[in-house]
Amino acid sequence: MENIITKLAGGKLLIQLNKTIYEKDAVTNAAYKMTDSCHILVKPTENGMFNVYFEPKKNESETELEKIAKEFCNEILDMQVRLDIEKRYGNIRDLIIQQAFSPIENIKDKIKI
Repeated sequence: MENIITKLAGGKLLIQLNKTIYEKDAVTNAAYKMTDSCHILVKPTENGMFNVYFEPKKNESETELEKIAKEFCNEILDMQVRLDIEKRYGNIRDLIIQQAFSPIENIKDKIKI
């Protein structure tokens, strides 16, 4: 696996993410899930990247912080897949919910057979 984690001064870590692959919502949602484990700062750059900085909370070793950063990589992938699925199939879920709470006459024009 490519080394995507850059070690910075003060025990901090940096991961750079391409904006063409990961959306802002996926990045912020994944970062939020890691806030119990470390301090995280997300900064968009002008060159089409997100810089995600990880700073240890008290008593965290560099190894633990690196493990958290790797977990973040899995989490952001999960968040992006969820967003992609929502865009692709969210309308189907909406139709199912609408059908469950409405008579069939209200959605006949939206059903393609």
